[in-house]
Amino acid sequence: MKKIHSLWFILSLMCIGCSNNNDGDPDPIEPEPTVNTVKLANNTSFGKILTDANGATLYFFSRDTKETSECSDGCLGVWPVFYSEKITVDAGLDLSDFTTIDRVDGSKQTTYKGWPLYYYSGDGPAGDTKGDAFNNVWFVAKPDYSLMYVQSQLIGHDGKNYLEDYTEGEGNTFYLTDIEGRTLYIFINDSKDTNSFTNPDFSNDAVWPVAEIDLASIPSILEVDEFGSIDVYGRTQITYKGWPLYYFGQDTERGDNKGISFPAPGIWPIANVDTPMAPEPQPVENSVKLNENATFGKILTDSNGATLYFFSRDTQDTSVCLGGCLDLWPIFYVEDLTLDAGLDEMDFATIDRTDGSKQTTYKGWPLYYYASDAVDGDTNGDAFNNVWYVAKPDYSLMYGRAQLIGHDGKNYLEDYSEGDGLTSYITDTNGNTLYIFINDTKDMNSFTNPDFSNNSVWPIAEIDLGSIPSILEVNDFGSIEVYGRTQITYKGWPLYYFGQDSARGDNKGVSFPAAGVWPIANVNTALAQ
Repeated sequence: MKKIHSLWFILSLMCIGCSNNNDGDPDPIEPEPTVNTVKLANNTSFGKILTDANGATLYFFSRDTKETSECSDGCLGVWPVFYSEKITVDAGLDLSDFTTIDRVDGSKQTTYKGWPLYYYSGDGPAGDTKGDAFNNVWFVAKPDYSLMYVQSQLIGHDGKNYLEDYTEGEGNTFYLTDIEGRTLYIFINDSKDTNSFTNPDFSNDAVWPVAEIDLASIPSILEVDEFGSIDVYGRTQITYKGWPLYYFGQDTERGDNKGISFPAPGIWPIANVDTPMAPEPQPVENSVKLNENATFGKILTDSNGATLYFFSRDTQDTSVCLGGCLDLWPIFYVEDLTLDAGLDEMDFATIDRTDGSKQTTYKGWPLYYYASDAVDGDTNGDAFNNVWYVAKPDYSLMYGRAQLIGHDGKNYLEDYSEGDGLTSYITDTNGNTLYIFINDTKDMNSFTNPDFSNNSVWPIAEIDLGSIPSILEVNDFGSIEVYGRTQITYKGWPLYYFGQDSARGDNKGVSFPAAGVWPIANVNTALAQ
């Protein structure tokens, strides 16, 4: 009987762990679930947050701008460090975002995206987030922050310490960074939703790169409605309170804020909750405006509406108004030209005057003011001495006055005798001299060949008549058909250019083939018969 009991005991031991099922297979052993050292929890107030394995909330200290901990001594009694020697993470977290730092007190601490992680001693059960926004420097650790609100000493490009008002001094200032700790700046010359710094080709973007950040979560001290974005030449720049945000190209280390003193303190401030709303953009006052005048129609003015003028003696893209002339006719010059719609930047240029100053030109004509114009819109200088005219964008012709210098190099007077003296005559708006042919008759071109084989010598003037200087009468002009092309006429005379007038202001044709065969046209020209 003893032997039977012993055998039964041995068999019982051999069957420990055996299944009670009928097939005799052993039951599977369930593995213990693995609890990651950093978990991704859903919080009703903050959404996804970082916790430890037990669900205790983790925090960032926003004064930790340089990937080191600024919390030491008594601070640690309230904000104990989080450290795990072997980090394992929940799905949705990237293990490469976690590192370990050596603290100055000799201990170790786990960081996330460069931010050291802490607990808050005032939190009770798992899921508490009582430490968020504590003193506006502690924030619940979230994986999807786009920005961080930090507090640190401002140390400029010049190596000096600055306060929030950009005076020199030691003290911490609050400001925005991206989640990597890169400082964000505004530019004082910008306005609401308007970037006034970046060049269209981004050639200056290396100095102050536009901040291109997709906004997700932000620290609780910030208001999401105060952020926006603008298009900058095809790229998207984030804004805060209407201010476009930038980085500083020489902020090379995490936590740098050198831009606050470059090129001078306060030109590129940091952005924080005390930053005022960006001002509304002011209407651009173009340096040359296109104003409507009751007498002259569209005229050129400066940004204040003061009328601009042409001096018809300036036939060669140079100013001959010098000395005392400038007392009555001050020059117009702007370095950075901005224009009203309807004006073409290609029509404007800058010339170096013989007196060493600069002057703005329009279609080759230097621009002036008239000293006796009392209020904006006055046009008292028009037709002054028959050589000054209101500057208009739609002149078809100009009434010039200059020395006649023939193809033979000799100086001529209006009667085509040799001599020094100025003669008035008609040019096109670009200053090209217009001639008549003494063998022509009223509305009859007797020179041009049907195949235009001689047109290169005396090209017909094909001009659509628009505005003309006030000394000329529009009824004196007409047009004729010349073998399918339209030639402008003056007092019945067909008008021509001279093919060898190669430079603006040339009037060589007065002596070719002999003086007076191809006269200039002016108000003294007799009617064609």
